[in-house]
Amino acid sequence: MKRMIIIRGGGEMATAAAHYLHMAGFEILLLERAHPAAVRREVSFADAMYEGEKTVERVTCYRADSIKDADDRLRAGQIVMMADPEGKCARRFRRHILINAIAGYMPEAHTASSADFSIGLGSGYCARRDVDCVIELRRGHNLGRIIRDGWASKRCAGAAKANLLLAPAAGRFKSPRTISNVLRPGDPIADICTDDGQKMLLTAPFAGVLRGLIHDDCPVQPGMVVAEVDGASDPGRCYTISDKARCVAGSVLAAVMAFESGNWH
Repeated sequence: MKRMIIIRGGGEMATAAAHYLHMAGFEILLLERAHPAAVRREVSFADAMYEGEKTVERVTCYRADSIKDADDRLRAGQIVMMADPEGKCARRFRRHILINAIAGYMPEAHTASSADFSIGLGSGYCARRDVDCVIELRRGHNLGRIIRDGWASKRCAGAAKANLLLAPAAGRFKSPRTISNVLRPGDPIADICTDDGQKMLLTAPFAGVLRGLIHDDCPVQPGMVVAEVDGASDPGRCYTISDKARCVAGSVLAAVMAFESGNWH
């Protein structure tokens, strides 16, 4: 019998991995925050925490509100998401594989789990120390490489992208916009409502399509990514998993299948 897959995180990378693993016949449980801050929400199962369910490319993830609810849904073949950012419930499930798809290393993500095999996405994890392997997330020749010893590449300093909008201050996020809206330079996208009553306006940096947007009323911190503008001006790209996420998901599936088949050495 295949092991269950537990994925910490519900953003685009976690969703793509869940998508591939579900199609390969694995049971999938995703663990998220109660109020996720995924930007590419149309391709992120994280939105199930707000809406109760989320469909990405014809595959649906359902929110479970208890361990029993999760068990029942998993037995029914559903992809399930629960609020458990620290991954504390992992020990309550039978033998499983753990995929850490959250940004940065969190020690409890590894120590709180009884996983038979673990995978980390990106430079926050060290293979053989924190997890059994790491998947490279940085674009380039090595994107998707399965690293069995050591770290993935770190993001270059100052590599912030012009298409990503960052919160200028702490507060609450409010936007009248919808993902896939066509924008002109300077068009208003959202307000950051600070605790002292100020409103800080975020505008489109160039013409394009609003590809990503965090959920309304989500609390934000300075420097947090809250929106993404795509200069390609193709609204259809907002609703499909990216080439990068597909590459990473394929590598996650390859590593899982290698372990499951006994070919992991």
